[in-house]
Amino acid sequence: MRKFSEGISLYLHVPFCIRKCPYCAFYSVPMSNRELVGVYLDAVELEASKWSNWRTCKRPIRTLYIGGGTPSLLSVGEWERLKNILERNFNLDFLEEATVEANPGSLNEDLLTFWKEWRITRVSIGCQSFDKQDLLILGRPHGALEGMKSLELALVKGFHVSCDLLFGLPGQTIRRWHANLETALRLGVHHVSCYQLTLEEGTQWGKSPPQSIPSGYPFYRWAQYYLEKKGLYQYEIASFALRGFECSHNLGYWYRRDCIGIGPGAWGFIRGRRYKNVSSLKDYVSRLKEGRSIKEWSERLIGLHGALEAAMLGLRTRWGIDEIDLIEEFGKEKAQEVLLRLEDVPEHLLKKKPHKLVLTRRGMRVGNAIWEKLVS
Repeated sequence: MRKFSEGISLYLHVPFCIRKCPYCAFYSVPMSNRELVGVYLDAVELEASKWSNWRTCKRPIRTLYIGGGTPSLLSVGEWERLKNILERNFNLDFLEEATVEANPGSLNEDLLTFWKEWRITRVSIGCQSFDKQDLLILGRPHGALEGMKSLELALVKGFHVSCDLLFGLPGQTIRRWHANLETALRLGVHHVSCYQLTLEEGTQWGKSPPQSIPSGYPFYRWAQYYLEKKGLYQYEIASFALRGFECSHNLGYWYRRDCIGIGPGAWGFIRGRRYKNVSSLKDYVSRLKEGRSIKEWSERLIGLHGALEAAMLGLRTRWGIDEIDLIEEFGKEKAQEVLLRLEDVPEHLLKKKPHKLVLTRRGMRVGNAIWEKLVS
């Protein structure tokens, strides 16, 4: 746990998309006017300069993650400005990993060349599927071939490459899901993130769900079997990687590493306090210009609340909960309360090692039911 919780991370949210996908709950706005990017970058510069005056930010950034939205919609010139903003305000000289999210259709060789010449080491590409029918249902603004070409291009450029895939889609079959996994591996990706389709509040499909959504259980079980058989081990509830290609930034989330979140809709976690910036580009810009707080929400996670969250997040990973670390951070009484809540979880779901609790593969499949014991 100590390995992943040390240091500080930086997350930057780029809110622009070609259009909003019906299932997506992340904050985004359509790039209807290119001038909006300049307005956004002006505001990011203001927020970054405020953070640079905090003692917290004097520490070297260990991991950088630029997500969205669709960061690959920015031009090379806009990326040049963004790079300068981050370099001026944060110490990036000790970066261990730097990730950019990209989508097929907007990713190109010029962007990849720029990222490679900067500090970017990893590209996470939101293919979601390589099946024409799936992509049409999802409303994705790209085809299957574009997804494959994007992965190939990033691999040729020498990046660590991750592919996002969705399962449990309307009308999806195990055969089509297997073909998606097989395609990603055939292309040579180092990392696969498998996400079950969820109908989130505030999304188009959350308001009006599509028909014929299958149970996600058999799809997830097949991914666990097939990906591990092919050499990608499961190190987190939704993540599979070749050894040495895990996403350090995301592991920082699960082990509560300090993380500065910048941009509209960004989340951060600093010294036990989790916060969220306003999910409105207009409000984000106006509040920064007027010198007002851009925080939409914040919560101090200490005591039992903090211990329960730390346990729930730790159980997302193959390393699970370290009892000694839990006691060290929250005290023996709070740690014992956590362990007591998990006492009746059967051994075939939760492996109980000396001073450690780790979900089994079967436990990962029913993780939500186990985490409920920690949040009830």
